[in-house]
This record gives sequence, structure tokens and C-alpha cells, in this order.
Amino acid sequence: MKKFRVFVVLALFACLQANAQSKSEFYGLGNRLGVSVGAGLTGITVDVSTCLTPYVGIRAGMDFFPNIKIGSELDLEYDYQMASKYTELSGRELPSEIDVEGKTSMTTGHVLFDIHPFKTGFRVTAGAYFGGSKVVSVYNKQDGVLQDVYDYNHSLGVFAPLANNHPGKIGLALGDYLVEPTPDGNAEAVLKTNGFRPYVGIGFGHSVPKKRLGFQFDLGVQFWGSPKVYVQDKRLEEQDLNGDDGGVIKTISKITIYPCLSFRLTGKIL
Repeated sequence: MKKFRVFVVLALFACLQANAQSKSEFYGLGNRLGVSVGAGLTGITVDVSTCLTPYVGIRAGMDFFPNIKIGSELDLEYDYQMASKYTELSGRELPSEIDVEGKTSMTTGHVLFDIHPFKTGFRVTAGAYFGGSKVVSVYNKQDGVLQDVYDYNHSLGVFAPLANNHPGKIGLALGDYLVEPTPDGNAEAVLKTNGFRPYVGIGFGHSVPKKRLGFQFDLGVQFWGSPKVYVQDKRLEEQDLNGDDGGVIKTISKITIYPCLSFRLTGKIL
């Protein structure tokens, strides 16, 4: 946040410097307009831009990140002696494996200030991305497939007191925490970040190109804050994510910044 405030001050200084020059150099809000489309680590980007001064431009738009889905099979390990007794009493067999799926959800909006300290294409950029807090979710692919597992877990009270770390329970391993299915036979873990994510970076290219078409390059980072993992509305603590299991959602939970690299084709309207 300190870096973000520094760049805001720089933007204001550039505006004051431009006001001290002749009016012919002051572009003004909306006097010069451009549009751009691009692609990068934030997805497909579409935005509109304007030049506040020869030194400061502003961009606002949307970043459409594809909902990438990654599936895999998960072997379920449990006490077969206890499972056999459950099958004998209930007549229901437990699945030996299930299909799980991970999905990203990172579509955002953005407002960015481009500061050109040398009145050239090189610039420093500050602003923010904003959107939904959910970033990644992991869940069973087939709806309700864990119904028998839920019933089995709750039958374990016959053998021993119920607890999340009960050795006989079945669920999705996330570090040292066992994600148990809900009564409807589903299990899900969700990774959330801050909905408002400050951004700083550098780049090349004007907010509105001097000619009809132009090119922009951006390299920077979003500040996510500390990602949080939720299981059925319960936030997990750091110690819950220790251990060898957890996959991508455990790895991302350790990352507090998100790198941004993008390329844009820009066009001048006014």
C-alpha cells in the first residue's frame, strides 16, 4: 500500500507540472480517447483510455480470465475392516476412488494510471484490480457422489468418538485437514483473496497512441493480501494446511502477490 500511495503522489505531481505549461499541452479528460485489447496473465483484456496530461493517462476496463478446469482421480484410503462392517450392516459399498476437479475464477475489472516521467512511451503504472474474492475451488466432479461416504463417516461414532482427524474417516485431504462431504454428498475447498487488489508496474506504450494504432506492454504485480482457504464456510488456519497433501490450492494459499504480464494492441478514437 505504501508503494501505491507513492505512485498516486507522482501522478498528482505530474498533473500539477502539466498545468504549469501552456494550455495547448494539456489534453484534458476525454479530449483524447483510445481503446485496446490484449492478452496476458490476467486473461483477455479490453479497456478504454484517455490522456489527462502529456504525462498522465488513465485506463479502465475488464480482464476476462478463462475458467480453467483441471480434473484428476483421487484414491480413497480407509480402514477396510471398518468399511466391510459398514457394508455388511448397510448393504452399501464405498467408492475406492472419485473424480475431483479444480476450477479458476479470476475475472476482474481494473483502473490504472499511467505515469510517463519523460514524456515518452516508457511509463510507471499504479492502480487496482477488483472483482470476486474466490480464486480457485476444488470439488468432487460428480454431484452427490460422496453420499455413501458421508453416511459412513457418521456411522463411525459406533466405533469411536467423531473428530475431523478420526483415522477411519474418508474425505479430500488438504494438508492435515480432511475435507468431509456434506449431507448432500459433496465436498469443496475454496481459496479466496482480497476483492480489491492494488497494482504497481512498469510498461511501454501510451494510453492513447499518437498514431491510429499502437502497442502496449505491461509488467507488474497485484497485491492479493494473504489468501484464505475455506471449507464449507469454515476458514482453515495455517496449521491445517501443513502436511504433504493439498495440491494447487495449498500452494496458492502461500502466495500474496500475483504477477501480471500483458500485451495490448491500442487504437485511437480521438
